[in-house]
Amino acid sequence: MKAAKRSGSKAQQDKVKDRAKFAAGKDAKSKGKSKAVEEDDNVPDAPRKWRDYMVEFHFPEPTELTPPLLQLIDVGFSYPGRADFGLKGIDVGVDMGTRVAIVGPNGAGKSTLLNLLAGDLKPTEGRSHQSQKLRVGRYSQHFVDLLTMDETPVQYLLRLHPDQEGPSKQEAVRAKLGKFGLPSHNHLTPIVKLSGGQKARVVFTSINMSRPHILLLDEPTNHLDMQSIDALADALDEFTGGVVLVSHDARLISRVCEDEERSEIWVVEDGTVRKYPGSFDEYKTELIKEIVAEVDE
Repeated sequence: MKAAKRSGSKAQQDKVKDRAKFAAGKDAKSKGKSKAVEEDDNVPDAPRKWRDYMVEFHFPEPTELTPPLLQLIDVGFSYPGRADFGLKGIDVGVDMGTRVAIVGPNGAGKSTLLNLLAGDLKPTEGRSHQSQKLRVGRYSQHFVDLLTMDETPVQYLLRLHPDQEGPSKQEAVRAKLGKFGLPSHNHLTPIVKLSGGQKARVVFTSINMSRPHILLLDEPTNHLDMQSIDALADALDEFTGGVVLVSHDARLISRVCEDEERSEIWVVEDGTVRKYPGSFDEYKTELIKEIVAEVDE
């Protein structure tokens, strides 16, 4: 890194640092956390012992749809007034069972690509396609903007998903919130008073209730403790729909892309999106070699 500081620009130094952090993963940082406490708040009711804490993420079996489900065809995109940023020549697709990890430097356009896939952004070139009956479960690192802060989790979820089975719709929703690890006394607490991790559980519960065919996940582990990250990885393993993931958590990416036959690595860099011709572990190894070479220059 010293060599990089002597010879490189500030932008080059930042790029090397960013790639080094990703290649190393977040495991070391995660191990230093308390296993049962949300990383952003010392929640009083958080359990002190791992065995006292039960959390089970689950996404229901999606109905079958005829492919293609989600496509970007020769797509280009740029923001108005942003001459310094643009994506071009994007040609990718997602179907049932697909596993995709989107990787690349910070600011390269990973979240923009997810927004294009979700339909939140419209291409400035080319075209996007979504199956007519497709349901997309979306988790954004800015998910707080989607929550209604003066509602309780139960009110919020019943408003979005009013068709609940059983004698009591409220109890049906509370049962789902409990499985995703939200303490029962927080079910009727205004969302504005919840911690970041608790808000994340409300969003994941809502995704579950939407019965998605494809999950688009942007930094889903940011507000989760270690046991919840493991529960999320288990749920994604079992999910038979498509998964597209942006994450700095190399351990989660390795879990999601463990099956090389159905997994793809999309590298977003220098205004393009390319499919990496190998596994995620091979990508990490290549990245480390590039970092070492840049530092030694």
